[in-house]
Amino acid sequence: MISEYKKNEINYLKKKFNISFPPKVSLEQYIEIKRNELLSFQEKHRLNITNSNVEKDKTIFTNPKISFCYSYARFDSYINYSNFLADFYYINNKKYKTKLFFTNSGMSGITSLLMALKQICKDHQFLFPDKDVYFETYDFYNKYIKGNTCGKRKIVYIDTIAKQFDADKYLNFLNVSNDIFAIIIDTTCFMPSDLKKFISNILEKNIFCILIRSHTKLDMLGAELSSLGSLLYLIPKDIEDNEFEIIKKIIAESYYVLGKFGSLCLPENFPEIIFDKSFKKINKQRIKRIEKNNYSLFTYLKDSINRGRVILPAHKKFVLYIIDNNVSCKNQNEIIEKKIKKLVNNDCQLYSACSFGFDYIALDSYYDINERNYVIRISMNDSIRDETILKKIKEFINDNF
Repeated sequence: MISEYKKNEINYLKKKFNISFPPKVSLEQYIEIKRNELLSFQEKHRLNITNSNVEKDKTIFTNPKISFCYSYARFDSYINYSNFLADFYYINNKKYKTKLFFTNSGMSGITSLLMALKQICKDHQFLFPDKDVYFETYDFYNKYIKGNTCGKRKIVYIDTIAKQFDADKYLNFLNVSNDIFAIIIDTTCFMPSDLKKFISNILEKNIFCILIRSHTKLDMLGAELSSLGSLLYLIPKDIEDNEFEIIKKIIAESYYVLGKFGSLCLPENFPEIIFDKSFKKINKQRIKRIEKNNYSLFTYLKDSINRGRVILPAHKKFVLYIIDNNVSCKNQNEIIEKKIKKLVNNDCQLYSACSFGFDYIALDSYYDINERNYVIRISMNDSIRDETILKKIKEFINDNF
């Protein structure tokens, strides 16, 4: 049965979107109804888009802050959101100009930015305060970007997925570092309000800053309404002219790459409802419950597993079980995945999925290329703590690893 914690969410969805739920509903039914009804709502409010390149203002959003600018549907088009920094990140900073692109995934924004920096900032050095950045970012950087390791100017890349994400550490790092040209922050693993102070402190340093985010996991009420990313450039208004010219080239190049690869979010795929104030409020409440449940799982497992280590990353969106390095073989990850699938097939609340922030409990595994060990990732849902589920996860780990 659906948990008591879902009542507020159900009541909100009924009131806001007229979504009806049966008196008794299973978790699977709830997920299916919520996603289908929200997608249906989005479909009903599809935008009125002209195909003519002459008429460029026929796109209609219900939110007047959102507009669609285009002259050619794939290459020269983007969705604009005025004052996105204030509305989404809750930061009012009049000292910065902004440029925003919505992309068809978080990685689209990351790859286009890195390719632009590779092209424009050839004599700049990338610095990663934490080595455990998102694996796709790390892989792309090493294959296509990595080059200059001793450049005079520095580009600092901070990823909120880092297990030991520490705002004070990064600020101290910036205070003692010279010649920083830009700071990139992948904000995906924290709610925007939780990063407000950290980002505001960075902006006080009057440095070119770029915020990247995947909105799919944490910002969509667990419904995966669309694959959406954002790439937000924050440019100090009093920056020197030569620096400003470089920044303009970076923005233009990243836009060019996004257009060439068809990676800009199309308006018909844009989930406008996720920026609704009441939607964001109810979504934040459920994410906080997920964080609390992940903490409960962590405290339960850390003293009850026989081997390996349990880690709760700073963002608290999932728990990591680090498999003992002595347990390894040629097809280790494939073997682990088979064990996970066997577990989830016997429990309707568990899913084999590389995700977090959703209505179900997700398990997946991967090889950590930085630490060189195998990891099982467990992301709790926002339901009431269930001792039976915690025990089942513990027994799964102890019996198999």
